[in-house]
Amino acid sequence: MSRSGLAIDPANRHLIELLSSISSGIASVNDLDGFAQEIERALDELCDAEYIALYLWDFDAGRLRTFAGRGFSPAERAEAERTAWERHPGSVFREPRLLHVPDVLNDQSQQTQNSARSFVVRARLFMPILCRDEVLGVIGLASGTPHRFTDGDIAVLGFISKLTGVVYRQLLDRIERQRAETSLATTARRLQLVVDALPIALLSLDPATRRISLAEGAGLRQLGLDPAACLGACADQALAGFPALRDAVQRAAAGDVVAEQLAMGERVISFQAAAHRGGELTALLFDITDLRRALDELTLANSDLAQARDQALEATAAKSSFLAAMSHELRTPLNAIIGYTELLLEEHAPAASPGFVADIERIAASARHLLGLINDVLDLSQIEAGKFTLHPEDIDLGALLASIDAACRPGQQRRGNRFVLDVPDPLPALRADATAVRAILINLLGNAHKFTQHGAVTLRIRERVEAGARRLVFVVEDTGIGMSEPQLRRIFDNFTQADASISRRFGGTGLGLAITLNFVQLMGGDISVTSKPGVGSTFTFWLPAD
Repeated sequence: MSRSGLAIDPANRHLIELLSSISSGIASVNDLDGFAQEIERALDELCDAEYIALYLWDFDAGRLRTFAGRGFSPAERAEAERTAWERHPGSVFREPRLLHVPDVLNDQSQQTQNSARSFVVRARLFMPILCRDEVLGVIGLASGTPHRFTDGDIAVLGFISKLTGVVYRQLLDRIERQRAETSLATTARRLQLVVDALPIALLSLDPATRRISLAEGAGLRQLGLDPAACLGACADQALAGFPALRDAVQRAAAGDVVAEQLAMGERVISFQAAAHRGGELTALLFDITDLRRALDELTLANSDLAQARDQALEATAAKSSFLAAMSHELRTPLNAIIGYTELLLEEHAPAASPGFVADIERIAASARHLLGLINDVLDLSQIEAGKFTLHPEDIDLGALLASIDAACRPGQQRRGNRFVLDVPDPLPALRADATAVRAILINLLGNAHKFTQHGAVTLRIRERVEAGARRLVFVVEDTGIGMSEPQLRRIFDNFTQADASISRRFGGTGLGLAITLNFVQLMGGDISVTSKPGVGSTFTFWLPAD
């Protein structure tokens, strides 16, 4: 066959030259903007359509974006991008295939697809952009002329889409490499800044020749070493002025695992060395002089604090032991005073003058108040000294509640309060220390009446089973003055009340709630409180029923 038989049709020659030019242009771009412009130019020259759009998958945003297009306004382009996933571009992207609609009016399923364009669409052509089975985008064409797109258009568009996929993937890989390189360079700069700023030093050397290949860090200059002079020098000569450091390097180069603290004049250096896979030995030096000085001072301070703590504990134990031992000697005289005043009132009140009776009653009231204060101090001292012993017994709750009501009734009547008892019938069984339970309830109910005036104080008792164990839950609720959050955080401390004004207005040692907490916990229970100023307080504690 003659060469003339291989002649190429001028139209085909033009197409081949155009495709070659377009391929060269697309392959030569280095950024997404230039890439989009080349694709738009190629589609412009090869496809005679009113609407041309290039949708590419934005991996950062996780959506299809319109990177290039022709034939629509900025508003129409934005609308096309916003609706791309729900319309033809998204459909072709999700299920990669050629979508060709020769005439929309002859395809019932296509007539419901409203276009973002202002003209009437009669023909559509969508082609997926692929690179090694990875879907990277969609090219879309539309025309107002039915049957506009031929097999030749489809073939050309297929060529453009394949070329687009290859170049876009290369661009994405290049951008990712650039990001990684930028991140690595940033990290290296930050690491260098850290090494230059911190009092550390890095040395790398050949274990055989002990020649230094890396010398970095402010720590070298603090030791009086020039990093530039160390590079390439033998460690034996470079570190000759620092015998301890030189010997440590020699031992590490010989294969010893070295991690120790070196005394270098007035400085203390932490030295660690290890060989890495490349065969080189890397040594890290860290100036810990200030840290050692601070640790020594901290050790001395801790020793002083421990000594002071031991002395305080001994003093507290001695105080608690003394008060616990003096319990009988302090309570007996007061009980005698109270007994004799009651005897005087019983025998001589009918014949005595009103003033005499009032004086005796004041003596009795003062003695009872003093006995209550002493009892609080002695109870807490016995608990702190470990001398308070529980005596569990089966408690008759009915009798116990009656005695508690009698003890609290004077305070209730004095403040004009109403007492509400909310308990189950029959009363549940309880085995605990009766003295401790009575003290807890008297403390809580006494406080509730003391801080409530012309209001209500309620005691509720409920039985619950948790994790197979019976519990008795006691709730003491009042409508009194209440407490704030800062006050609530202090109320269970020894010798502490909500604030100083409470102590001045209502009196008391501030030990009642501390003793209550200790009693509840000694019996294996717990206590909590909620309160709001001007509304009232609610104390809830539970005890094991058995």
